[in-house]
Order: sequence, then structure tokens, then C-alpha cells
Amino acid sequence: MQKLERIRNNIVLVGPMGCGKTTVGKLLARILNWEFIDTDQRIVEQTGLEIPMIFQEKGEQGFRQLEKEVISECSQMHQVVIATGGGIVIDQENRRVLKENGLVYYLKTSPSILSQRVGCGKGRPLLYGKDPQTVFKQILKEREDFYQQADVILETDELTQQQVAEEIIMESRRRGILSLDDGFERL
Repeated sequence: MQKLERIRNNIVLVGPMGCGKTTVGKLLARILNWEFIDTDQRIVEQTGLEIPMIFQEKGEQGFRQLEKEVISECSQMHQVVIATGGGIVIDQENRRVLKENGLVYYLKTSPSILSQRVGCGKGRPLLYGKDPQTVFKQILKEREDFYQQADVILETDELTQQQVAEEIIMESRRRGILSLDDGFERL
């Protein structure tokens, strides 16, 4: 039996900072034996600058342009788990490219859980000197409609990282992104 070539064969994780994209993404990549890409980390590697320094030197608009370039690069890859930066969904073109090349999961997490996980936000420019829960409420107010455009919305507040990964694998199998044996022995 011939295997059909999959067009959307990446898994993309979106959501605000602190929702678990990087942690769950690394776990998924290990289970599936796929490559893992954190778009923020890729930007740091390509520029040689940490995210706060990029915001300081290039501003948020300059950072968003770098994100767009990384997403374009990732769109050429296959069997990759991509953890995106929290604001990547603001750009309509980014949302389109991500959906064309992968199954997009929104790791929906409440502001109270996000603020517990992130705390004062060391290395998180959008949190400097501000109350984390207030910031997260504002971020979600501004971005929730964009996050909701994901293929799958997965509520994570009551789930462990392992459970989130398992849910993603099961849903990806249901949607044909993964075969039934992808990651099976490692779950």
C-alpha cells in the first residue's frame, strides 16, 4: 500500500508566553522523533541577540519581521514541531503560512495559571515592571481571536505537559497528520 504524501505534516503550537509551547514542543519532538524549532530561539541564534535586546534595538516591529522570516523558513520543513512566539499570530500572513504547513494547536491557558508559570517574566519584554496577571488579561484580550483561529484549541489548565502532548498526538492521528504508529511506542 502506497503512503500518501502529507501536505500539512508539521505540528505548530501557539498561545501566550507561559502556556507551555516550548516544553510541550520538546516533549512532542522527542516522542515523535521529529525536529523541534522554537521560533524565538531560532531568532536568537540567527541574530546573536537575546529577545529583550532585539526589542530594545529594533523595537517590536523589527522583532515581528524576524518572526515572519523564521516562519517562512519553517514552512519549507517537514515533520517538525514548531513552538511559536506568543505574538506570532498577530500577523495574518503568519497565521496563513502556519496553517498551510501544519496542524495548529492553541494551548489555551488562563491568566492566573500563566502568571503563576511566568512570574515576573525575566527575559520577557512585555512583562517588565508590570503585574503579570493584568498583562496576561490584556494580551489575551488583544490576541484571543487570533489564537482561536487554530485548528485545535486545547485547554491546558488542568493537564500535565505529558497529557497535553498525548492529546496533541491523539488529535493529530485523528486528523491524519500522524499515522497510528507515530510515537506510539514512546507514549
